[in-house]
Amino acid sequence: MLKETPENFAKQKEPIDDARPSIKTFTRKITVALGIFVAFAALAIVLWQGAEVFLLIFAGFLLAVFLRSLSEYLSEKTSLSGGWSLAVVLFGIFGLMALGSWLLSDSVQTELDQLSEELPAAFERARDTISQYPIGRRLVRQIPSPQEMMVGQTGNLFGRITGFFSTALNAVMNVLVILIVGIYFASSPQIYREGFINLVPQKGEKRAREILSTVEFTLRRFLLGIGGSMVINGTITAVGLWLLGIPFAIPLGIITGLLNFIPNIGPILGSAPAVLIAFSNSPTSALYVAALYLAVQNVDGFVTTPLIQQRAVSLPPVLVIGSQLLLAALFGFLGLLLAVPLVAAVFVLVKMIYVEDILGKRIEVKGEPEAKVEIRNEALKDG
Repeated sequence: MLKETPENFAKQKEPIDDARPSIKTFTRKITVALGIFVAFAALAIVLWQGAEVFLLIFAGFLLAVFLRSLSEYLSEKTSLSGGWSLAVVLFGIFGLMALGSWLLSDSVQTELDQLSEELPAAFERARDTISQYPIGRRLVRQIPSPQEMMVGQTGNLFGRITGFFSTALNAVMNVLVILIVGIYFASSPQIYREGFINLVPQKGEKRAREILSTVEFTLRRFLLGIGGSMVINGTITAVGLWLLGIPFAIPLGIITGLLNFIPNIGPILGSAPAVLIAFSNSPTSALYVAALYLAVQNVDGFVTTPLIQQRAVSLPPVLVIGSQLLLAALFGFLGLLLAVPLVAAVFVLVKMIYVEDILGKRIEVKGEPEAKVEIRNEALKDG
């Protein structure tokens, strides 16, 4: 039995605080949760404020994927290294662009200048013709003028899309940024790939490589397929307009081919100038032009697009259109331009990370078997 001393008596009377450790643990958990919330909120703000910058970087990455596809093909067919193959590809692309500009500079440039002057006049003539009818007058009141659409003064979606082109300097700077980022990505992809892999735990490095390779495979097939579709549709459209006797056939075909990069919405935007120019001649010519574009897009929809989806990724049509409208409303033409490849990449990430890894379901992801084979071959080379 302990002797009752003042010290022992004080220890016996001291209350036992059993709740103190739990309070500290609870406080620590609250602090960690608040820290995570603040970090995610800050990340969301940065992503939102710099959304256009990230879109430009993604566009540069798409360009890099395209350049790497050509350079790797050239490297396989020749004895050139990857760096020299990329240099040859860049030289060839810029050389073809310069040669084409030199050969077609007089005729096409003149037609482009005339087309830029003729389109507003054709638009006004179409408005005057439609206004002769009661239903047409109601429709014309809802259509903004070309000036309003170009500066984006209207609050509708089309005004937001065309507003991206309101500043020529902005468009040129965006192209330069995309070009520089694309060349840097294409010249040394391993630096950026390994930098991302280093952020992943060691046990997940192999899976991270598979995911990155699958995303790259998907975007590569998409770009090669859509590039072929652009060339085919632009050429057929130019030839068809020329046979119909529509002026500015070559510039209109070029516009159609370029806008065909945007599925669903791009062909509609590309057909509008041609229909307006044809409507200036006669409503019958406009109907013929509309029928031509409809036929070309049907061929693309039933032949070209299924081949692209068969080789790349099949996206639900509603998801594609919804993402195009959403990104166009948020970020203008740049968002509309990159909506489909961005959704294709996110679609692959959701399938592989969430459906396969988190939910544990086995589904078909196009490009995943090829990515695994590629990683296995690289490991054998390194080993």
